[in-house]
Order: sequence, then structure tokens, then C-alpha cells
Amino acid sequence: MAGKESTPKRFSAPAYYLHTVVCLLIMFGFGQLPPVEPLTPLGMNLIGIFLGVLYGWVCIEIVWPSLAGLLALMLIGGMKPMMLLNKSFGDPVVQMMFFIFVFCATISHYGLSKFISLWFITRKFVAGRPWVFTYTFLGSIFILGGLTSASPAAIIGWSILYGVCEVCGFKKGDGYPTMMVFGIVFAAQVGMSLIPFKQAALTVFSAYETMSGVGIDYAKYMLIALLICAVCSLLFIVMGKYIFRPDMSKLVHLDVSKLDKDGSLVLSRVQKVILAFLFLLVILLLAPNFMPKDFFLTRFLKGIGNTGIVILLVTVMAAIKVEGKALLNFKVMVDSGVTWGIVLLLAFVQPLSGAM
Repeated sequence: MAGKESTPKRFSAPAYYLHTVVCLLIMFGFGQLPPVEPLTPLGMNLIGIFLGVLYGWVCIEIVWPSLAGLLALMLIGGMKPMMLLNKSFGDPVVQMMFFIFVFCATISHYGLSKFISLWFITRKFVAGRPWVFTYTFLGSIFILGGLTSASPAAIIGWSILYGVCEVCGFKKGDGYPTMMVFGIVFAAQVGMSLIPFKQAALTVFSAYETMSGVGIDYAKYMLIALLICAVCSLLFIVMGKYIFRPDMSKLVHLDVSKLDKDGSLVLSRVQKVILAFLFLLVILLLAPNFMPKDFFLTRFLKGIGNTGIVILLVTVMAAIKVEGKALLNFKVMVDSGVTWGIVLLLAFVQPLSGAM
């Protein structure tokens, strides 16, 4: 879940230490092999560091292999400590990731995640149309996965699904809830790539831009990603309708109003303010692609960059007082929302991708 620390995989002690030794041997030992043309000895070291850290990510955890990789870049990767820290934790993309986590934690803290999902599936056009309802349900999870991350999107999706099962009378083991348990996870994972300034997309973008020197148009990316998410959701519906074939009859008379048991669809004044900031974030990040280059707002937004835009909104939200308390409690949001494993992963990827 977003905001939780990277949890090490559970191993017996011998297996854990074996993986640790293999990780470090690859990281520091691969570069001792004779260079393969056209690689230089430094190139062999960099590949060894990458492969060692990758092995650690897959077989152990994210946090300490990423830190070990940063140390390896200082020791055998040809990078001075000051230069490395500037290119890792000082990189604007890494800093943007940190503040995006803080911003998204605020969305979840005020209960907007469930509102977004329920709002979509309670529209009138889905009433009495089980497959349209399912398609819209998956679409809402796509969007929620993009705005938060896969884990909270899946958990919220499951809670809504269980409510649907309760209202409709589905039982454990029935075809539709079984299909949707997997469908929600699928939608949440794919949806993480929908927003270009979130974990998965931002990590890949930053590595690509560092190596190629070519920037990516966020607006065009979001349009293409939205179309791909829509097609993926449609393919899942086609598989459900013609391959899985669950009994959908109980959904025909679903009363969606019964799904909102705790009043999540009625927004408070504070929730409306947070929702406005969410729309404002997306607009400000995309606006420079559409506004005239000489327009003062365009120059301002490009001057502070995407990272500066996120910092600006977080600053304003932290400065606003609601009933004597900050709208965004920075310490609380950092503690609950920042996934440090992802931040460390990106801090390692940035300098390595440039060097490679």
C-alpha cells in the first residue's frame, strides 16, 4: 500500500543471507571479469552494479539493495559522493516523486479515493446493464490506481465489490465476484501507468529522458495511456463475457444507492477543496503544453518545472488552515504516504541510467 515501507521478503535465515551474498558478489564482482568489447572496465562495473541491485530487488527487498547500489556507484562506479548525491536525491524527478506521495496521501486521508470509485459506478447509465456497470467499475479502478497507487486502489475496489455482492446476494465462490477480485487487481496495476507523474511511469520516463535527452509530452502520453487502459478494460470484459461467463442476472436489479453506506458520495467542504487541488495539479502540469509559449503563466510554470508545481500546491495546502489545523499536515502525510522504497529505487536509477 502507498505510504508503507518496503517489506523484505520472508526467508529463512540461511536463504536470506545466501541471497545477500549473491547480490553483493554480483554488484562488486562482475566488474572484475574481463571486459567484453566494446565495454570498458568502468562499463563492466556499472553493469555489475545494475545486475546486483536488480537481483536484490527481485529476491530480497528494495531499500537496502538500492542504498548498497548508491555506495557501489561511489566506490567502483566512477562517481564522486557530491556528484552522486546531486544526481540521485537532488534530482528533480526524485524530489517530485516525494512530493507526489505527500499529495496523494492527502487525497486518501480525506476519503476522496472511495468517492472517485463510487461516483463512477453510481451513474444512471449503468443501471440494469451488468457489463456496462463492470466496465465502468474497472475504469474507476484504473483512474484510482493512477491517482494513488495499485494497493489502495485494489483494497478500495474490493471493499466496493463486497458491498455489491452483499446487495446482490452473491456468495463466496460465485463466478462474478471471483472474476472481479482478479479484475480489480489487474485494473489497479495497469492504472498506475495512467498518470505520467506517478511511480511506475515517472521511473521509466526519468530513465528514458536521462539516457536519450528527449523530453516526453505529458498530455500526449496521458491520451495514449487512457486509450490503452480503456482497451485493456474492454478486453477483460470480452474475456468475462465469452470465456468466464459468470452469472450476471443478480446485477440487473442492483440498487447502486445502497453501496454508499457511509455517505462517501456527499463531499464535505474540505473534501471539495482537496478535489479542487487535485484538478488544479493535473491542469497545471498539462497547461504548458497547450498555452502560448510567451504567456506569463506558461513562463512561470516552465520556470519552476513539474517538481516546482507539485511543491507549490503542497505549500499552499500546508499553509491553508481549516478549523485551526493545516489542510495538509506535512508530517502526517509523509509518515503515512511516502513509499521510501520507491524513492530510493528512483534515486539509484537516475545516476545509473545517465552513467550507462
